[in-house]
Amino acid sequence: METIIRLNSQTAGRDKTARLIQYLCKAIWDTLEANDINSNLIDQLRTFELSLSTFRKTLRLGKCVDVFYSSLASLHYEDAVVRATVTLSKLASSMFLFCDHVIWFARTGFIKRIDVDKWNKLSNKYWLFSIVMNLLRDFYEIRRLLQQQPMKKLSCGSPRDFLSMPMEALKCICAHKPIMLDTIRNLCDLLIPLNGLGFARLNPRTIGLLGFISSVVGLMALIEPTAKLSPA
Repeated sequence: METIIRLNSQTAGRDKTARLIQYLCKAIWDTLEANDINSNLIDQLRTFELSLSTFRKTLRLGKCVDVFYSSLASLHYEDAVVRATVTLSKLASSMFLFCDHVIWFARTGFIKRIDVDKWNKLSNKYWLFSIVMNLLRDFYEIRRLLQQQPMKKLSCGSPRDFLSMPMEALKCICAHKPIMLDTIRNLCDLLIPLNGLGFARLNPRTIGLLGFISSVVGLMALIEPTAKLSPA
């Protein structure tokens, strides 16, 4: 109960909780539709998913300014790769949120004659760029992590030793929760804008499951701050 209260007291916590339910609804209604089960429930889940999407856009209103300002602080990071990837990711995320705000204004009818499809594609492009920068940072952190670990040397080129090295590397990555969780979250999220831009062809059920997994990982980082990759 304390965890639920702590999440509900944060805007980010409410947003990620709503995101989890939103993508879960997408996965469920597509599964029901594929099996031609309960058309009324399908319509209700679709409507609820759209309502949660609008709710999340309302929660994030004005956040583009906060994210842009935070990108200025990341310019002072000592490591050049972390500095570049984090800063570019935040700038792209800020532009993604700005596009998201425009879409919200169009949905509410406050601003008319807005090409929502155009702004959706633009927001997906910025989101995709942000995720790519995050993944580059993740891979860089993984590389640094593996370089710091004493990996077992090959003995006479034994195939068994050769095959054991990826397993050692995987165990090493899994032992460092912040890097592991951040990589999983970004890999799941990567396919969502790719699908939105037409570079991938995924059904709503798959998108829903990917979004659900990345939302769970995001919530884990909020619940347990030590599980969040730093600096961020």
